[in-house]
Amino acid sequence: MSSDDRTTTMRQAFEAMTALNGLTLPPDRVETIYEGFVGLQAMTADLRRPRSAAAEPASVFVPDTITRGAAS
Repeated sequence: MSSDDRTTTMRQAFEAMTALNGLTLPPDRVETIYEGFVGLQAMTADLRRPRSAAAEPASVFVPDTITRGAAS
């Protein structure tokens, strides 16, 4: 799919969603809201991809350092 086709498809999806939900957007904010929609779609696609264990962040802590029993 070319970039122009993708842009057209995203624009049509955005317009369909706003119409389906009965949203009336201020004309001066439509482009900004559309850009946010495109960004959200990209983030959603990234969340739905398969990941390996290597993608998990390392997180190691010592419980004593976050409890009342921590050494002072």
